[in-house]
Amino acid sequence: MPIDNAELEAVVTELARRPGHEKVRALLHRILTGALDARSEQIAFEQALPEVHGRVDALLGRTLVEIKADLRREGAAAEAQLARYLPEREAATGQRYVGLATDGARFAAYEMRDGDLVALTAHETRPSEARALLAWLEGVIAVRDWLPADAVGITNELGRRSAAFARTHGLLRDAWAAVAADPEAALKRQLWERHLGFVYGKAVGGDDLWLQHTYLVILAKAIAAGAMRIHGRSPQDLLDGRAFREAGVHGAVEEDFFGWVLQAPNGPAIVASLADHAARFDLGSVDVDLLKVLYESLIDPEQRHDLGEYYTPDWLARKVVRHALDRPAQQTCLDPACGSGSFLFHAVRLKREALSGEGVAAEEVAARCCAAITGFEVHPVAVIFARVTHLLALGEALLTRGGDISLPVYLGDALQWNVRRDAAEQDLVIEVPPPGARRAGGSVLRFPLALCADPGLFDRVVTAMHDASEAGRDADAFLRGIAGCRVPTAQHGTLRATYITYDRLRRAGRDHVWGFIARNLSRPVALSDGARVDVVLGNPPWLSYRYMSAGMQARFRETARRLGVWVGPDEARLVTQTDLAGLFFVRCAELYARPVRHGRAGGGRLAMVLPLAALSRGQYRAFRTGAWTGISVAFTEAWVLDNKAVAPLFRVPTCALFATVAAAPRPTPERATLFAGRLPFKDAPEELADRNLRLAEGPAPRAVGFAAESPYRNRFRRGATLVPRMLCLVERRDAGRLGANQAAPAVQSRRSNLEDPRYRGLPSLDGSVERDCLRPVYLGESIAPFRVLRPFEGVVPVDAEGNVLDARQAGNRGLARLAAWMARAEAVWDRTSARKMGLAARWNFHNGLENQFPIAVLRVAFAASGTRPAAVILRDDRGIAEHALYWCAVESEAEGYFLLAILNSETARLRMMNIQARGEQGARHFDKLMFTLPIPLFDARIRLHAALAAAAEAAEELAATVPVAADMPFQRARGVIRTALQDSGLAERIDLLVAELLGPDPWGKDEAAAVLEAAEP
Repeated sequence: MPIDNAELEAVVTELARRPGHEKVRALLHRILTGALDARSEQIAFEQALPEVHGRVDALLGRTLVEIKADLRREGAAAEAQLARYLPEREAATGQRYVGLATDGARFAAYEMRDGDLVALTAHETRPSEARALLAWLEGVIAVRDWLPADAVGITNELGRRSAAFARTHGLLRDAWAAVAADPEAALKRQLWERHLGFVYGKAVGGDDLWLQHTYLVILAKAIAAGAMRIHGRSPQDLLDGRAFREAGVHGAVEEDFFGWVLQAPNGPAIVASLADHAARFDLGSVDVDLLKVLYESLIDPEQRHDLGEYYTPDWLARKVVRHALDRPAQQTCLDPACGSGSFLFHAVRLKREALSGEGVAAEEVAARCCAAITGFEVHPVAVIFARVTHLLALGEALLTRGGDISLPVYLGDALQWNVRRDAAEQDLVIEVPPPGARRAGGSVLRFPLALCADPGLFDRVVTAMHDASEAGRDADAFLRGIAGCRVPTAQHGTLRATYITYDRLRRAGRDHVWGFIARNLSRPVALSDGARVDVVLGNPPWLSYRYMSAGMQARFRETARRLGVWVGPDEARLVTQTDLAGLFFVRCAELYARPVRHGRAGGGRLAMVLPLAALSRGQYRAFRTGAWTGISVAFTEAWVLDNKAVAPLFRVPTCALFATVAAAPRPTPERATLFAGRLPFKDAPEELADRNLRLAEGPAPRAVGFAAESPYRNRFRRGATLVPRMLCLVERRDAGRLGANQAAPAVQSRRSNLEDPRYRGLPSLDGSVERDCLRPVYLGESIAPFRVLRPFEGVVPVDAEGNVLDARQAGNRGLARLAAWMARAEAVWDRTSARKMGLAARWNFHNGLENQFPIAVLRVAFAASGTRPAAVILRDDRGIAEHALYWCAVESEAEGYFLLAILNSETARLRMMNIQARGEQGARHFDKLMFTLPIPLFDARIRLHAALAAAAEAAEELAATVPVAADMPFQRARGVIRTALQDSGLAERIDLLVAELLGPDPWGKDEAAAVLEAAEP
């Protein structure tokens, strides 16, 4: 009997209570039969296993279930039993099994690998997420042979946290160990690492990521085949796309870095097994929306962050495409960072409809769409999804095409930072890494840029090169063989040398990937050096400069300076906020947009989704002019999609900018189209968005400056970077009956569930530390408006003169216990950090620790971030301010109160919020932005200054009386205190006084509020 939602929630709620062995068995039976379609006769309870002289609690298919009353106590026993049952059962049946241990509240899956029991995946039962348990169990037990193709089901069954992934990852690890020394496999690994180095801007790699990408590419190709209803193909056919080529669809699936798996002894079986897993889903019903969600769920979120990827909602992608392509039947376009292909989908659909509307023959439509609409993508998994998206967009045109087509979606770097151009020869230069682990040396493959500009001819030449080498022909024979291709004679010398290198690579077993590499790397060059496009559109990477590696930062600076959009030397503080998105826009205008031709008013168009900062922040100042070195554009239109006015959208405020390549530049417009409204879900279709969003014309965000208006700016300093906190923050340890040593108290690491994941699982430090080296530490959570909540205690390695000490220096000064603590802390730091600096140097980063000595008796401190400000007076000549606080020594209590009144006021916050960085939670970071306001130095003789100080003193007295429990979360404590200040009228009085001090507001109302107001019907 099927189980309904109410019963399912009741069953899951009961399981979460750990109701005991028999009850868990009954409840699990109800879930399996009522929700997962298992037949009762398929489930065997207390199944005897003669081969191990024991009984397993439950057996279903190839899953053994061990039920315990409480895995917290009996987890080891459950694992021991599974470690005994699984290998014997597998030996007796010749099949692989999964072991499942549960007490109802926790489910854990295991398998045997190389004689050891290995954990695969686990699930914590939550009554509020009853369906999540079903999805997890389906992925582990595989009860049903057919499943609907939905994102939740596929990601739970096959995603990064599924049992299938864990099992396949282990098999891939063994497969890689078997072929790692093979020249061809090693080359593919080297090229993949090099590619990702350019993609991520930093050295990445390692076996885990290599195997994860292999898994995801196999899965993506299986989904591609299923979406096109291609079934029953061999593992080789699945990975190299033979079925697509036989159907005359080229470039959809091709041999790439990850074909290495077929070289392993068990490789074809791994591919076939994963394809069978995917085939359980009705992939023929996959649509573009599902592909997008799958891509988002399968790719590691940290990878997407490193790439600056924020996928564009369907409604916004369609609006941008339709606005940019005003003559879709005639125009060509490029999405240079296409992700899973949203913009490509709508561009193809729009062009397909336009061509049909103009009477173009049905058999020509697909070929003309493929010739006109191109995508580049740097992620090897995303590009497969984008190609399938392109095919889905062709729809009926794919079925009625008159001949072969080639999908123009390439694994290429639109910025061309991974392409070497020889200035003298004008060649595309592809570097061939040397064998082994060496990174220096190697040879190159050169292709004339003029050849790259003709993709069809380029592909024929590369194919001829491979065929000639396979046939054992020499270089002269190869050149004679391409005579029919009409390659210009001037290119023969370069191609002859390239053929010799290619032939040598083939004979060394290192050739099979070069066709893939050359084809994909050449396409950005083909567009930039050949026929440019009419429209460049999309959502470029939003990657901040501070997240780039040193190598990528160097390439970014070089390119930005050459194009004239690098922040000037007087704006060095803006460097870390600089973003790749603006440079990407400029570089695409330079490389791919059609230039201005004689007799025409303008060239190609650009339409891109960018951070809203592009319209107002200092780091985009040169970008907004449109006048760049060697290229200029006229900005024509701006859309403002502030995430306080439109939700859900992106994590940060957004805009869409439209421009045309022009001889006369024009800056970003002062007026914009303002969007406002609430959507039922992020990826809503355009029709639904149109019913929920309001549009109005209004002022574009104004450019903001960060110039200091207050002399207090330079007096405030940031606190010490005391991270990781478990190495610094401590709590007193019970000394037992021996009593505490007052000169050197016993302490241990203070732990928190908010710790960096790298440290969360590490054991705590403990020991005794000299009393003088234990100090109060003030964190952001230590303060509320006008009140210190509580300091923490920390090991602060500073001597009487204010010198920061490492373990060796502490020992030299006779601080033996401090030296021992620091030695252990430094060992942890060295194992877990990038080791660019020692632990003591990290704690004193930018002299944030040393600068606090000698510690002033009277200081004002405020929180560096938060949705509302919090500032206090610290009356403590031993306490250390941590980097979540800014601090300043003050001459008197009155000066401190004067600053407290301003820094805690809502008036000051509203005055500077327009220049705050904003994310999903709105404006959060204060840093020194308050000091862009005209806050004067305190003068007790000025009536207004004295009134502010008196009001703040009263506020401090009131805040001290507000009941705040010791265990109350600091955010709530701050709210309770603010409410008391508002109820008393003190908050309003302070706001009025601060408004009088600062004078008229030059900004007027909040921009987001203006957007909402302007968009009112």
